[in-house]
Amino acid sequence: MKEFKIAEQAFSEKNYGEAIQHYERAILWYVPVGGYVDASAKQLWHIAVLLEEEDKKLALEAYRSLRSAFYATRSFYTPGQPWIDKTNPKIARLMAEETNYSESDRKKSIAQKTEEALVILERPMSPDPFWSMMVVLGFLGWASGTLLFIWRAFRDGSTQVMLKQGILWGSVIVVFYAIWIIGMVNA
Repeated sequence: MKEFKIAEQAFSEKNYGEAIQHYERAILWYVPVGGYVDASAKQLWHIAVLLEEEDKKLALEAYRSLRSAFYATRSFYTPGQPWIDKTNPKIARLMAEETNYSESDRKKSIAQKTEEALVILERPMSPDPFWSMMVVLGFLGWASGTLLFIWRAFRDGSTQVMLKQGILWGSVIVVFYAIWIIGMVNA
């Protein structure tokens, strides 16, 4: 609510850059029920449309903020998918109209560059649920294994490691650490 109110104040003062930033933050406070998420999304869209003719760079920033805020709040589902679907063509078109930095881009039409950008924007970006669970399992196993190594492998009051316990819990640490890293790479 606080971020939304700050954004509304900035919007009323025509400070669109600050308004974009605070509307995006309001969306990042996403909760499935209630809140100021939808109102913030509507305002971000309104700012972007308003700025398309006068400040394309800031309009692009508003569209990107709207899109990325919803992607940043996703878990097993992506909230605000209709907003993302609505912003993708706008972002692609504005990106296509930006300055061409390469010779090959100069040879392409706006329509070609828009289509290429749209293909990239519409690629599936959802995390793999299996590997996401492996990340959690790997981290919890690694952290637990480390604590158990400390509690079980050392003799009471000594710095000497009990060999069998040390090998057992050290192996647990290595296995779960590997699961954690492989999960992060593949999620």
